[in-house]
Parts: sequence; C-alpha cells; structure tokens
Amino acid sequence: MATLVLTVVGGLVGGPVGAAIGATIGQQVDAAIFKPKGREGPRLADLKVQASTYGQQIPQLFGTMRVAGSVIWATDLIERRTKSGGGKGRPSVTEYSYSVSLAVALSSRPIRAIRRIWADGNLLRGSSGTFKERCTFRWYSGSEDQAADPLIASAVGMASASAFRGTGYAVFEELELASFGNRIPSLTFEVEADAGPIDAGMVGDTLLGEPGRCSGGWAFAGYAASGDRARDALAPLFEADAMRLVSDPGGWFLAPAGIGAAPVALAGFRETRRAETPGDRVERNRAALSSLPGTIRLRHYEPERDYQLGQQASAVAGGGAREERIDLPAVLAAGSARALAQQLAAAATDGRETVVWQADLGALALPVGGVVTLIDGSGWRVASRSVRANDVRLELRRYQPLTGGSVAADPGAPVVQPDWADATGTVHVFDLPSLGIAAAQAPRLVVAGAGSNDGWRGADCWVVPMPGAEPVPAGALRPAAALGALAEPLGAGSADLFDLANAVVVTLVNPAMTLETVDDARLLGGANRAMIGGELLQFGVAEAVTPGVWRLSRLLRGRAGSHADAHAEGAPFALIDDPALLLLPDELAAWAESGAAIVQWAPRNGTGIEDIEMPGTAQALRPLAPVHARIRPDGSGGVDIDWVRRSRADPGWRDHVDIPPGESREAWRAELVPAVPGVGPWERPSASLHLEAAIIGALPPGSHIELRQIGDFAVSAPLILPLT
Repeated sequence: MATLVLTVVGGLVGGPVGAAIGATIGQQVDAAIFKPKGREGPRLADLKVQASTYGQQIPQLFGTMRVAGSVIWATDLIERRTKSGGGKGRPSVTEYSYSVSLAVALSSRPIRAIRRIWADGNLLRGSSGTFKERCTFRWYSGSEDQAADPLIASAVGMASASAFRGTGYAVFEELELASFGNRIPSLTFEVEADAGPIDAGMVGDTLLGEPGRCSGGWAFAGYAASGDRARDALAPLFEADAMRLVSDPGGWFLAPAGIGAAPVALAGFRETRRAETPGDRVERNRAALSSLPGTIRLRHYEPERDYQLGQQASAVAGGGAREERIDLPAVLAAGSARALAQQLAAAATDGRETVVWQADLGALALPVGGVVTLIDGSGWRVASRSVRANDVRLELRRYQPLTGGSVAADPGAPVVQPDWADATGTVHVFDLPSLGIAAAQAPRLVVAGAGSNDGWRGADCWVVPMPGAEPVPAGALRPAAALGALAEPLGAGSADLFDLANAVVVTLVNPAMTLETVDDARLLGGANRAMIGGELLQFGVAEAVTPGVWRLSRLLRGRAGSHADAHAEGAPFALIDDPALLLLPDELAAWAESGAAIVQWAPRNGTGIEDIEMPGTAQALRPLAPVHARIRPDGSGGVDIDWVRRSRADPGWRDHVDIPPGESREAWRAELVPAVPGVGPWERPSASLHLEAAIIGALPPGSHIELRQIGDFAVSAPLILPLT
C-alpha cells in the first residue's frame, strides 16, 4: 500500500524520478510493516518449567535429558485426618495431611528409563531408585501397545481412560505433600531415551523418517526436539552444530557441512567438461567485519551441575560489539561446549563472502549444502541454485572446515543436591527418668532413630499395646543428632563424683554425626545429656577416634536418679536434648507397664516394618532413693534414724526453698535385712525412724536397714544403712 501511494505522490511532485524515489521508499515501509513474523524454536527454560496447559508441546527426547514435562492428569488434593490425645481430661489434637495423584507426560518419543526425580529442586528420588517421600510410582515407555494406567482407568472409567500411546509418562499415586507446603511441587525428571551419546544424525533419521541417511558432527549426551515442523526441531543444530539440510535424488537429509564426503571440484559437474573461468562469476559480495558478532555465547545444559543451564563464550576475531547468543537444547559437557563455541567463533566469517556462479545443467547434480572447490582451490558451500533455460545459477558461500574436539573449561560452581545411597535405619526406645518441672504421670519413653547417611528421611512409628491389637499411630520420627552403640564395655561408676576412671567409646550410626566438648559450667548446667541403656549421664570431653567413633570422658553418672551400672558392648547410646526425638504420648507410654507392648517403625521411603520391645522399667514413675541418712544414739541403747528425701520434680535450685515432693503424699518404708521375726517393716509419714534398744540388741551381725520412698506409682530404690 505504501509503495503505491508514495509512487503516485512522487510522480506528481518530481515526475518519473520522483516516482522511482517514492516507490523505493514505499517498498521499505511495506517491508517494515508487513514483515513476516519470525519463528522461534524451543527456549532452554521451557524444559525446566512444569506446565499443564492444554495444547502444550511435548518434546521428543534423545539421549538423556532433564525435563519438567506436562501434567496430563491429576486428582484433587486427598485429605486425611489423624486424631490423637484427648485422654484424662486433655483436649484431642487433629492433624491433617494431604496427598495427590497425577500423571506427567515427558516425551513424545519412547523412553528407556526414568532415573532421578527432583521436587522443588530437591531430590525426591535418587539414583538408587528410592523415594524420599511416600508414594506409589509407575512409568510408561511410550510404546504403541501400552495399556492404560489402572489408577487413571479407575478414576475416569476404562472407556474414557487414555493409554497415551507414543508418549512416555510417569504416574504418582498418593504423593505426600507435607514436605512441599501441601501443594503439588514442581517436578523435574532425568529421562533416558537412548543409551549412550547421540548426534544430529540420529535426530535427523528419526524426525525426517529416513533411517541411515543422516549423519552428525558433534556428540551430545541428550537433545530435546520440539517445533511445529521437523525443520523447526532441527533448526538449533543448523546454527550450533554447523548442520545442513542436503538434497539429492532420494530427498532431503541432514549432514554436517564439510564432514563426510570430500569437497568436489565444480569443474567436474559441467556438460562441456571445461574448467570454470572468472567470467562464470556473475556476482560477488563481501560483508564488513563490523557486521560480524564480537562474541559467540553458547547456552546448553550442563550434566555436571544436574542439567542446569550453562554457557560458554568465545570472541570472534575482528568482530563488532554485537553479541550473538545461541540456545542449544542439548546436554553438553563444559569442555565440549567450550570447543564448540570456539569453532563457531572461528567460523563466524563463514558465509560472509558470497558469490553467484553461472554453470550449465551438469551442476544440477550438486546437492544443496554440499561443498565445492573452485579453480583457485577455495572451498564454497552450495547455498541455493536456480535454473534458467540451459543455465544453472549457484549461490556459493565461503566455507571454512571445522574440527571437533574438547578443551578445558570450567562448568561453574555446582549447586546440586547430594544423591545419597540407600541408608540403613537404626531405631531405639529409651526409658527416661523424670525430667522437667512437673513430676511425670506416665513413663517417659522416647524413640530415637537415624540412618547410615544423611539421606535417611526418618520413619513412621506405631505402638501395639498387646499381641494382636491394632497398631496406634505414634507420629513421625526425624533423624537424631547423635545415635549409636557402645564400642567397648563401660564399667560401673558413682553418681556422687566426676567419673574420671571410665570413658565411653561409642560408634555413631552415621559417620557425619559429631559430638562436642563443653566446659564444667555448661556441664553442670545440664549440657551433653545422653542415655546409655537405662542410665542418664553427661560427658564433658568428646574426642574423635576415627570417623564415626568417639571417646567421651569426664563423666557425670547416674543423673536424675538413674543407676550408674556397668554396660556391655553394644548398649544403645543417644543424645536426649534433641528435638528430633519422638516422645510417646502418655496414653501410649502407659502401655509399657504391661510388658507386652511394642513399638513398630517403618522408614518413610520403605514398607518393611520392624518391632522394638517397649522397656517396662518406667523410671520416670519411680521416686528417687533418699540420701544423707544419719544414725544417732538415743542415750538408752536405741537409735534415731533420719534422712533427706529427693523429688521427681525439678523446678530448679532455689536457696532456702524446699523442692516439692513430686508425690501426692510423703510415705516411707523401712525394713531390716535380714528380717527379724516380729520386727518391722515400718511405714512412716516422715523421714525419720526410732529403733528401741531391744530391737538393736536382737539384730544379728551384718544387719542393715533399707529405706524406700513410697510414691504414687512405684517404690524407690533402697538406701542401705548398716546397723551393726
């Protein structure tokens, strides 16, 4: 339109010359306005963003790639409620958990395997194939005879369920969402479509449907092909790998420029068999160096960084200030990508010089994309050809051969998730003494668990009150800070002094676990409390012997009324000041007194269930043995005995303030050993006892008296006091 208008206006103003000028300007305006919209190939970021848009393209994968895929089917969030507590006048607690089932399409070409899976950037499934969160997982290769997934068929009906034949996809059944904020996470998959490296030849053979005809120049670990046409899917290879569509009588095929058949002499394709002459050159153009890019920047997927985007750049000799970015949706190691970028920079002048050569009909045998040499030995690529009568015009572009290889390159700092091997879980149940301000009203049982490496994600626990009873959920167990077993026996000690004679040598479950040394002020303030079997102790010095083996010394033994007994090799060890430990609710811990209750546990990424006996000692319910007993003669042959009580409650030390008894009443039992017929035992309401002279005189040699506190739930260990 602008051409017509400006031609008329120019003719009216300046005559024929004005009309010509107006036509030229109008053509430029029309070209700018009606310029056809350029086509864009797949962006590298497209493979990293999970989508569920209707009509979204699903790429054809080659080699091994990491892709997000497209959600092709999903359920609503599945809600589950768990109610716990509510006994003895306390309110119940209702917890909600959510899961989802979904299917994700990965490749519109058959695949061989699905390896690692990431959720929100964190490993959901490692190379071992074990999932970090509970779910049922299936995947389909994309064969033409695959059946519909049973979960999808049950949800939409067998008649409406699609088998998605020709599409490789994955199905998650009831994927737990607690770790992802109760929402569907962004999933990415490491997909293997072909074994080993691939090249442009394999991609071309598949997309063009001409097996064995295409060849490639550069080896890739993976490639994602997408686009409306085969040419769009192959377009990134034209620019990055110097690939060309070449024609011959059999049709079009893909081949790297200058690789394969050797360049041929243009004179060999003349009917007259004469050599070409400079007069055959119709036109020659050479662009300025400033028109070339100054830098070639190649973007790709970096396998050493879990397929994150990487880039390598190379300067173009003599180029301008412009930077040219090439997006290659392929997996390339840093060294290979660096070498490719250098070659692209060296070949930037390829095509800068163009000639139009006139030949006869014999030149029709030359394939478009092929390389020819002129009489001066220079190499040229056949860009296009046209036929007019008996003449063939060839558009030739200067060709500079490229060489393959790899150079040293830095892939950048890797930001990857550790891929742990399957961990072996260890779980122990410890019976704690009464700790805290208030006296315990039920056994204090804690469950501690850990794995052999940091990949262990915890376990789910249940309590079975008696054989044959229904398991009751007890909660989720997280990895403990320090858990292990004694590597050497530990001798008995005293609860009254620092134990400097013994040392604890412990092997931790996970060699990455560490223990720390503390000074006496922190030690006396309650630091480094640990359970060994049924004894609560503290340690001041922790020394690493070998990875995972520690020697603990400067011990405080028998804390909180526990017994500083000897312990055999293999006795369980755990730090108890750890929020990861699972404290069983009182109503569940109370079943331990029956002696038949067990704790069951299963790792979060497994289905095997293991049983652990619940200790029935109930240390937290047993009063502490009395201390500081004194025997004083009464002056008439008898004795007065008094002692000091202790308490299961620990409100902290207060000067001149007596601690609460921790029991509903104060009661004591005293009995003679050996027993004297008709004498004792005595029940006392206070911490004192009077023995008359007749009783003292009737005692056999070696007699002693045992003093015990009678608590609300149990009787304390005895304080033994010699009488003779």
